[in-house]
Amino acid sequence: MTIKAAIKDGLFGANKQHRFAVSKISEVSNTEPGAFSPGCLKFKVAGTPATVIENPASGGDKADLCTFYYSSSDKKKVRQLVEAVKAAMPQ
Repeated sequence: MTIKAAIKDGLFGANKQHRFAVSKISEVSNTEPGAFSPGCLKFKVAGTPATVIENPASGGDKADLCTFYYSSSDKKKVRQLVEAVKAAMPQ
């Protein structure tokens, strides 16, 4: 199983494509959105470059290619994704 993600580099910038195999994930953490803060989904992936998106879309937080911020409207989908990834991760 492979996770494919695209992170917008700036409001009008190009998407930075990133793929990683679930077999390389050693840890998944999910901080759900609060009243005034977005949710944060982080994957710890072996061999991933430490590239940081310097100009995130809509003034969002700077993050590496394995960190994703999301809104409360996506909370249920992210929970399901985390469960599926954890089930597919190597034991």
